Amino acid sequence: MSKNPITSPSDFKAFFQAYNEKRWDEVFSYLSDDCVWNASERRVEGRDAIQQYWTQFHGGIKESLGTPQNIVFGDGVAYLEVPIHMEFTEDCMFYGTQYHKGDSLDFWGADAYTFAPDGTIQECRVYCKFNR
Repeated sequence: MSKNPITSPSDFKAFFQAYNEKRWDEVFSYLSDDCVWNASERRVEGRDAIQQYWTQFHGGIKESLGTPQNIVFGDGVAYLEVPIHMEFTEDCMFYGTQYHKGDSLDFWGADAYTFAPDGTIQECRVYCKFNR
């Protein structure tokens, strides 16, 4: 699989769009093979674990990432804010709270990315802000 480095805001937009449309091969083209994803609920390492987290652990959630904002690139790192919309397609727990089928949640996330030498995502740290 060819890799897609992230070097600009448009690369993040394309990465988020691929995630929203569940185009997993394209999503993983932006991640290093040994990527670590520090998600809001847990740390997952490697493609298989990350894909399982997104498709099974979040299986009852339809998550949509909005347009990334306030993107700042540094030396091998990037930081951004992103509006997130979740629709719960079944009863499930998210971030320690019980949600029911039909519930929805809108909140902001702040992501901190570290890049591998080839420009793909080596690690992501996700921080969420809930207004309940």
